[in-house]
Amino acid sequence: MEKDFEDREAIKKLKSLAEDIRFCMYTTYSDGKIESRPMTTLEIDTDGNVWFFTSRNTEIGDETNRREPVTLIYSDPKSNTYISVSGNAAIVESEARKEELWNPMSKAWFPEGKDDPNLVVLKVTTDEAAYWDSTSSKMVVFFSMIKAVLTGTTPEGGDHGKLNLVG
Repeated sequence: MEKDFEDREAIKKLKSLAEDIRFCMYTTYSDGKIESRPMTTLEIDTDGNVWFFTSRNTEIGDETNRREPVTLIYSDPKSNTYISVSGNAAIVESEARKEELWNPMSKAWFPEGKDDPNLVVLKVTTDEAAYWDSTSSKMVVFFSMIKAVLTGTTPEGGDHGKLNLVG
């Protein structure tokens, strides 16, 4: 069933779906080439912005100061949840934000800790998203597909829609 959301309801829906997945493919387009790399979502704030850590020594950390257009792809096949988020990325120079976002798991990627001079905060200001969410079990989805084949209809795919995150 198609369900679109606007503004605060869209942000609430994004947070409810993406925060449980935590990992996304951070996708950029540069020099005629699409590039994706896995990133760990640290937070989705009350405005729908998505926050990450990265290193100045990476392409993302080195080249993102120009509000680069990005797409974040979240996928959880076990729960049949998929999200595509569009927005613009920028490095945020803020020691306070670094402190707020730091968690013990971040040390795996940044062994020098939150004081690592190469650690930077990356903010994706979101514009819109699309989601597909079927909380049904795989067996329910499978039988829905069989029914569709036998009846010549389209299978019930759960909820899907657009999230307009810009008010």
